[in-house]
Amino acid sequence: MIICHSRQFVLLALWKTASQTCHASLEQWNESTYSRFFHYNPSLGRVVHQHATLADLMAMPEGKLGYRLAAFVRNPYDRAYSGFRQIQRDFEMQPRIDTQCDWVNALVRTQIAENMARVISAGFDFDAWIAALPEYEIYDAGPNTNMPLHPAHYWTHLGDICADYIGKVEQFDHDFATFCTTMGIPVPPVQVMNASADPVTNTNSFSRYANRMSRRSLDRINDLFARDFELFGYDRL
Repeated sequence: MIICHSRQFVLLALWKTASQTCHASLEQWNESTYSRFFHYNPSLGRVVHQHATLADLMAMPEGKLGYRLAAFVRNPYDRAYSGFRQIQRDFEMQPRIDTQCDWVNALVRTQIAENMARVISAGFDFDAWIAALPEYEIYDAGPNTNMPLHPAHYWTHLGDICADYIGKVEQFDHDFATFCTTMGIPVPPVQVMNASADPVTNTNSFSRYANRMSRRSLDRINDLFARDFELFGYDRL
């Protein structure tokens, strides 16, 4: 998350919603003392990372400051597919990165291996992977720090809406500028990070990857993220 004390706002970082782009573009406004990588947070009593949820924030000292809250969301189809690909990138890259201590390293590497084992069992096929993914991996934000594919409203709502501003990745340039104006900061150049070079191959206006999924996968995502579709106005396919 990005914490700006001087302008009193927090930008929560959902997994697979241009969070690296936001961090790079807003670096001068980020006054957070927390590591973006895996670390033990004593306020929460567990290992977290830059994708800490709204409930996490509210249990931390910064969550009690009354700052304005913001987040970017993304349609559930693309978040799920992008998460599937990210797990495979993490398997290649993250085990080489050391964290603050040995036991956190061991936890991170164990979780990466478990996540990758599911991908291998699915034959590297998205449809097989999403069909076999347990619901608890989606809905429980605690056990698997390495798979934060939770509903987007975990970062914007605690029962009722808590976010003061919600932008959408599908219209990022416009909404990023609106976010900056809302928070009272100059709009910096957007520094695109960790973006896929895949061409947009779908025919609808908001999803890059839905046409790579079976009907069964679309239906499962519709069910798993039903509340996100309702709250953020994304069409179900």
